[in-house]
Amino acid sequence: METSRPSQKLSACARRCARAVMHRRVALGLPAAILLLALGACAAPAIRPTLPAATQSPTPVETATAVPEVQVPTQPEVSTTPLPWGEPTLAPPDITSTPAPSQDYPVVAIPTINPDNPLRFTFPTAAFFPTPLNWRPPLMGVPYSPGPFDHFWFARPIASDSVNYPLGTYRYGSDYSGQMSIHAGMDIDALENTPVLAAGPGVVVWADWGLFNFLPGYEKDPYGIAVALKHDFGYNNQPLYTLYAHLNAQNNLFVGKHVNTGDVLGWLGNTGNSTGPHLHFEVRVGNNNYFSTRNPELWVAPYAGWGVLIGQVLDERGRPLYRTNIDITTMQGKYRATVTTYGNRVANPDDAWHEHFAISDLPAGAYHLRATLILTDTPLILEGNVNLMPDQITFVVFQAGVGFKSNVAPAQTGTPPYPSDTPTYTPSPTGTPSPTLSRTPRPTSTITPTRTRWPTWTLTPSLTRWPTWTPIPTRTPRASPQPTPAANSAAQP
Repeated sequence: METSRPSQKLSACARRCARAVMHRRVALGLPAAILLLALGACAAPAIRPTLPAATQSPTPVETATAVPEVQVPTQPEVSTTPLPWGEPTLAPPDITSTPAPSQDYPVVAIPTINPDNPLRFTFPTAAFFPTPLNWRPPLMGVPYSPGPFDHFWFARPIASDSVNYPLGTYRYGSDYSGQMSIHAGMDIDALENTPVLAAGPGVVVWADWGLFNFLPGYEKDPYGIAVALKHDFGYNNQPLYTLYAHLNAQNNLFVGKHVNTGDVLGWLGNTGNSTGPHLHFEVRVGNNNYFSTRNPELWVAPYAGWGVLIGQVLDERGRPLYRTNIDITTMQGKYRATVTTYGNRVANPDDAWHEHFAISDLPAGAYHLRATLILTDTPLILEGNVNLMPDQITFVVFQAGVGFKSNVAPAQTGTPPYPSDTPTYTPSPTGTPSPTLSRTPRPTSTITPTRTRWPTWTLTPSLTRWPTWTPIPTRTPRASPQPTPAANSAAQP
């Protein structure tokens, strides 16, 4: 095999540079060393043997100088072309070689040198490694409020080295397709005995069994072992509470103890009404009771570069539609998730957004949304595209007779969170009436003033007519008349 003239000149140039460095003892920097390596190896492609196919055996190669016959292995090893100062170097792999993926670490493709331009490196196509399904980017720092209506003020109650995102099949306001009660919180199904962390600084107001019924030590309470915090900050002049339920144990807490963000409150468990180990996390606004909750997905920190999708589903009159499914797919048609609008009780919309559904932890980008509205016997399909913004909330509206609107503000909807005639549960677990006592006019439907007519039905004065039915004095004149003696004597002869 005969080398080309440019390769011979380039190799001779490299030898002269090396001799000059060795004889003059010039100190080389890192860029100069890299350049010499490139110049020394630039002639290698011209005299390097061509890699044979995988099924063929290597063939001997003839170089410019007498070199013993070698075989080229499948992995890069010591090249047969020495450098000017006699030290061997690693030969670059063949351009057609493809790095094999490894289960332990990703393979880094090695760039090759262009023979025509030694200073230009050719980088092969990077190997593609699919992202694990449970991978999440780092969380945003709290408190975080990118917009006037955003309030991502709480850290996640589970650390990022474990599952700290909500269970998608039983989100806030969902009833699990009618099989369970309406959910008032966010479930995180991390491993049992995972440390549960305080979402924000505050004071412990409960650390025991019996939180739902407010009966300390009541082991049949649906929350099991639970911890409740009243935080050092509020919202709209109202106190904020967070609740952590179904713990296996609490971390030596007592009422009145102050905790900071990230302090261990207890360990994730399976106590109370639970179908498996998980953490039930609630955010409560105004009052520490079951009927004052808000969707925690609008309060915990989002993942960096990911966003939250919320919205409303309305009929033609602007009233919310309950238990309506919204399918979320990517623009490439890949299914992402399905979210359901809130039920007609227990779940409360946000004070600022007035949403009817919410789903967090969606990567930013373009999505296609499809809602199925059950208004008549024929379902109404509304669909549209939305560009989900990173690190913040994106608001959409589905309305019958109007269609789909994306990237709108809450003020543009002009609809109340719920109509005033929706039924609500007035009693709270504490026995105190809840603020939604607007149904007290119901006693006005009882016609108690008109039912006072019943005493008028006592006709006792008219029943005194019975004595008038004694016609004894009127029957006495009917006695037969008696003839007088004078008359009788006159009649005799």
